[in-house]
Amino acid sequence: MKKRLLASLCVAAAALTACNQKPNEATPSSEKTVATAQTAAPSMSTNNNTDIKNDLNQVQTLSNSRAQEAIDFQNKATQAAQKGDKATLNSIVTEMKTYIDKLNTDLDALALKSTEVAAIRDKMKESNNLGIELSEASIVDNPDMKKITELQNRATALQKELVAEMQTLQTKANAAA
Repeated sequence: MKKRLLASLCVAAAALTACNQKPNEATPSSEKTVATAQTAAPSMSTNNNTDIKNDLNQVQTLSNSRAQEAIDFQNKATQAAQKGDKATLNSIVTEMKTYIDKLNTDLDALALKSTEVAAIRDKMKESNNLGIELSEASIVDNPDMKKITELQNRATALQKELVAEMQTLQTKANAAA
C-alpha cells in the first residue's frame, strides 16, 4: 500500500513539474509575461507561428519560474510518504492546492493570442487539478485503489498529450524565427 501511495504522489508531483521543461530548445523570454486578466476575450489567431512562439514563451517562462517549488513539493511528499508521516503529507497536499490555485490563476492571466497555446494552457490546468485530485485520493485513510489507478492513468495520458502537443507547437514556433 505504501508503494502505491508513493507512486501516486510521484505521479501527482510529476504533473506539477512536467510542463516546466522547454520542448526542443525554446527561446527563453526575459520579459515579464504575466498580464492582468482581460475582461473581454480578444479574437485569437490560429496557425500563426509568431503568436504561437510568443505564447509558448509566456507559458514556459511561467512554468520555469515555478519549477523549483514543484520539485520541492515532490521531494517533501516523497520523504513524508517513505516515513509514513500522514500529518506532513496532509500539510503538503494543502500547500500543493494553494500552489496549484495560484499557478492556474497565473496561467489564466497570460495574455495569449493563439488558440493552440490557449488549448495547452487548459490542458495544463486540467493536469494540475488532476494532480491535486490524485494526491487527495492517495492520502485518505482508506484509499480507493481503483480510483487512484484510474487517476494515475488519466494523469499519464494527459501528460503524454501535453508533451506531444508542446513539441508540435514548438516546431511551428521555430518556423517563426
